[in-house]
Amino acid sequence: MENSHRTKGLIRLTMACNERCPFCNVPVEDYPSPTPAEDDTMRELDEFVRSGERTLTLSGGEPTLLRKRLLRVIAEARGRGVPHVELQTNAVLVTPAFAGELAAAGLTSAFVSLLSHLPAEHDALAGLPGAFAPCLAGIDALLDAGVRVTLNPVVARSTQALLPDYIRFVLERLPRVRSVSLSAVQPHGRAAHDPTLLPDYDVLAPMVREARGLAEAGGLELLNPYCGLPACVGWADGLARSVEAIEARDGGWRTTPGIENRGDKTHGPDCARCVLRPVCGGAWRAYWETREGRGLVPPVEIVEPWTGDGAMQEVVRGFGASPAAALLAASAPTVWLWTDRLTDGEPDLPFTHLALEVEAARPDAASVARLVRLGNRRVHVGLRLGSAPVDLFALMRVLVARGVHAITLLGAGDWERSLPPLRRAFPGVELR
Repeated sequence: MENSHRTKGLIRLTMACNERCPFCNVPVEDYPSPTPAEDDTMRELDEFVRSGERTLTLSGGEPTLLRKRLLRVIAEARGRGVPHVELQTNAVLVTPAFAGELAAAGLTSAFVSLLSHLPAEHDALAGLPGAFAPCLAGIDALLDAGVRVTLNPVVARSTQALLPDYIRFVLERLPRVRSVSLSAVQPHGRAAHDPTLLPDYDVLAPMVREARGLAEAGGLELLNPYCGLPACVGWADGLARSVEAIEARDGGWRTTPGIENRGDKTHGPDCARCVLRPVCGGAWRAYWETREGRGLVPPVEIVEPWTGDGAMQEVVRGFGASPAAALLAASAPTVWLWTDRLTDGEPDLPFTHLALEVEAARPDAASVARLVRLGNRRVHVGLRLGSAPVDLFALMRVLVARGVHAITLLGAGDWERSLPPLRRAFPGVELR
């Protein structure tokens, strides 16, 4: 699971935990040796320092179970020039004295799993009766010690309708907390055996929108992390706070695993029509399987450039001139390159969708391959066909091999009779 997404500087001190969350995606029972030797932990720290990364995250299990090791790693990291050290914790064991030690060692922030504002709901999701009060006291202790706290409510089906009330609770009871990372139960680890824990996205979407409004009004930063929600579940107009969208904007079409997802997330048929697909990893596979994609509906649908203008997308024309500057300046989630020519100098430009005038370009498979070096971009190719003969099967093989997810055929000609055999040959591609 951890290989599915880039996680900078994560060191797990132990997989042991004093809670037993029913949704835990890294449960201790999956680890024959839950706690590595301290020398191994220090070697991980050495590797992190050499990497030059600036934020070290210390997690578990529950890292506060190893008090001395935790304090040592924090102090070593800060002493060796790491500016940001974050602790992921349930805060149950964090007393005022312990919080003071953590701050003195150099801890800069804490990511605390306050799972609900209702004690009974929190304790049920934590798998530990009586956990709510010490968790809240631990948060207070960290704040008193000058440690920045981000809360992590992992929204489950039992708490999905309570999300706005959770934000109200934070604003009233924990006004010094300025960030909430809105995770949701993933169908991994223990939750893989109990899909009823997964929230319903059709119910959760309006709750997210209401919670975002409350947070914004109260000056509280609400974030959509990788383990959060698809963009269409309440985040369509909140891409600036969505990790996958941020990573895509920073170059995710080339190298960011958060958009590739390496198989743990996927898109459904309707996603091909969504302008947010290039900046959204989709939903967990198990959600499509157990909930049939309920609640996953494109908030804004793609409009092909030959049809008209569309919201949240840009069209850059490459007819007769290089589109490089315009593509690099584009900021919409969906960016079309509409061109009649294929050049070797443009394969790595940041377009997400390609509209190709085939009659003018008369491409063969090799020339298409040079242009469509997609990496993990979600590209919709529009082929405007004319009277010139085109080997559609050869073109389709190249495009499909490079990850094209939708192809629209336009223009005159007798190619329409090729659609049924093309659909049979390439069943995974939306073809129209």
